Formats: sequence, C-alpha cells, structure tokens
Amino acid sequence: MSPPLPSDAQLDALREVANIGCGHGANALARLVGGRVDLSVPEVRVTDATQGPALFADEAPAVAVRLGMTGELRGALVLAMPSVDAEALESALLRGHPASPEERESALAEAANILASACLSAIGRLTGWRLLPSVPQLQRGPVRPVLAGVLGDVEPGPGVVLAARFSAPGPTPLGGQMLLVLERGSAQALLSRLGL
Repeated sequence: MSPPLPSDAQLDALREVANIGCGHGANALARLVGGRVDLSVPEVRVTDATQGPALFADEAPAVAVRLGMTGELRGALVLAMPSVDAEALESALLRGHPASPEERESALAEAANILASACLSAIGRLTGWRLLPSVPQLQRGPVRPVLAGVLGDVEPGPGVVLAARFSAPGPTPLGGQMLLVLERGSAQALLSRLGL
C-alpha cells in the first residue's frame, strides 16, 4: 500500500521550505552577478522524478546543472536555464572576460554549487540537519532530454518536485528555474521533522 499524498497543510509547509531554500539560493546568485534576483512563489508537485521535465513546456536548448544531496535528504537540486540565459550568466560571472568553453562551464557549475549550498544550508538551519550538495554535473541540449538525464538517478516512484522560477533584471537579463527533487521517503522525513 502506497503512502498517502501530502495534505494541503503539508504541501504549504513544503512550499515554504522551498521558498526559504530557493530564496537563499537567489540571494547567493544576486551576490554573484552583482544585481537583484527575483523569485516566484515555488510550485509543489507530487510526481515521479521522471515527470520533472514535463514542468517545461517547450524543447528549447537548455543547460541544467544537477547536484545530489548528502545528509538526511535524498534527491537532487537542479539549476535549469535556457541556453541563452546560461550564456548571459556565464558572461556575468566572468565579468565579460574572454574564456574557453571549459572555463565557462566551470564558472556555471561553481555558481550552481554556491546556489545549492546556500539553499541546503537554509533548509539545514530550519531542520537542524547537515545537508551538503554533491559534485555538480552539467548537461546541455533540448530541455526535456537534459532534465531527464540529470534526474535519471533519482529513485523511481512518487516524490516531490519543488520548483521556483528566478529572474535577474538588468543590462543582461537572465532567468531559469531551481528544482528541488525529493525522493518520497525524504519528503516524508522532512515533514516529520517539521512536525507535520
């Protein structure tokens, strides 16, 4: 028998956790690019991780950086951006200096690592858990295959996908999504930790 779906109160709590975690991630990104980063209200979906790509409506070229989680949570944190936005972020991170493709990818992966660390640290302070990201993995290509690739090793079966859109206005505007994908057992452990 499968576990019951989260209640409305539990979904609200997960949304607030995502809001806190992704908010800290957005603040870290703002410091990196030297500007403001706006964040949408996070969306919460109870779904199989393999359905994560369905959150994206088109097949535009994209870049996704995946970081696993070590500690009491299992799943993945993914930074996903249209290719043009990823290029804008790379340029902002490198302050417009010429760089090789490897250096650009390294800058983007390190930015994702900083975002993920800020997000997981915030969730860790909320729960009292020590949560750390794993080594970032970067993929490029059409958005759905790329997301399917980075989410491929998340435990199959129902889980929780927390998604927040971010945008950075300015001379070189850019945007994308932060996805926090929790395996079902981790979502339940998090809710239990929050007393729900």
